Amino acid sequence: MKKTLTTLALLLGAAGAAQAQHAPSFGLTAAYGRDRILSNNQYTSVSHSAYQAGLTADFGLSDNLSFHPEVLYSMRYFDTSNDEDLNRDVTSIDVPLLARYRVGGLFFEAGPEVGFPIKAVNEDADNVKDELNSVVLNYVAGVGYRFGKGPSLGVRYDGGASNVFKSNTATVLGAGKFKTSAVWLVLAYSFGG
Repeated sequence: MKKTLTTLALLLGAAGAAQAQHAPSFGLTAAYGRDRILSNNQYTSVSHSAYQAGLTADFGLSDNLSFHPEVLYSMRYFDTSNDEDLNRDVTSIDVPLLARYRVGGLFFEAGPEVGFPIKAVNEDADNVKDELNSVVLNYVAGVGYRFGKGPSLGVRYDGGASNVFKSNTATVLGAGKFKTSAVWLVLAYSFGG
C-alpha cells in the first residue's frame, strides 16, 4: 500500500509541476495486445490476447515534450504450450509514467510502468495471486499519431524489468525468470490541451 501511495504522490507532484507549463489534456484509452512470458525454465509461453483500458493525462513541459501518465486496467492471459496446469490469467492496475516527444501529430513515447496485480487465476479458476509479485516493473516504448486534438492511434512495446511471477521452487511454476513481453495497438481520445 505504501508503494501505491508513493507512486501516486510522485505522479501528482510531477503533474502539478508540468501543469504550470502548458494546458493539460485528459483522455480515455483502450488497447489490444499480444502478450507472453519470457522464461528460462520449463514454462514455455505462447503469445495470447491481452486487453487494457483506462485514463490518460498529458502535461506539456515544452512545445514538443510532455509528461504522459496513464492508469490502466489490464487483463493478461499467460498460456503455455507444454502444460495447461501452468496457464495463468492475471488482472492488474498498470501505471505507465511516460515521456512523450511530439513532431506535429507524430509522437514517440518511453518510460517506466509500475504494475499492481489485483487478481490471478489458473485454468480451474482457483486463486493463484500468491504466486505473483505485489509490484511489477516494466518499461514501455512506443510510437503513434494524434489526429488533431482528439483521437490518436499508436503501437507500444511493454517489456518486463522485473518478474511478474515469484521465482520459487515451492510453486508449480518453479524457479526462473518470468518477465512479460507485449506488443499493444493503442486507441485513445484526449479532451483539452
